[in-house]
Amino acid sequence: MISRLAWLAADARQTTKGLGNPRDRAAAARWIAANALAARGVEVTFAGAAPRTPCVIGLRAECFAQVTAAIASVPVLIDASELPAHWRMALRALGVPVLDRSMARALAGGASVLCLNGLGATELRVDPDHRGFRVTLPS
Repeated sequence: MISRLAWLAADARQTTKGLGNPRDRAAAARWIAANALAARGVEVTFAGAAPRTPCVIGLRAECFAQVTAAIASVPVLIDASELPAHWRMALRALGVPVLDRSMARALAGGASVLCLNGLGATELRVDPDHRGFRVTLPS
């Protein structure tokens, strides 16, 4: 598993190199998070539909795996300033792009933003199930 995650991190850095468009960065974050969970054998099922227009999505998470499952389900840039330091370090180690500009600029650039403080107009739910996580985004 460690070697798979190391290869993923190296591939992620190569893939995200030079991505400036927030929408592309959010798509890359989703790909990296999904592959990181798959490398650990964690399945994520998604109920709902990804937002048609960029929006702020709230999340209440108890663990890093829930945050990763949320990112793996919907293309978003997470506001890392709200995360515990060790979660920020883990995202950085995996090469997951995070919010690197103001929320307004990211939204204008086509990316949805994930906030842990639950301030989003829509709240994403991540619940454990028998194989991993079930992520629900109400319409």
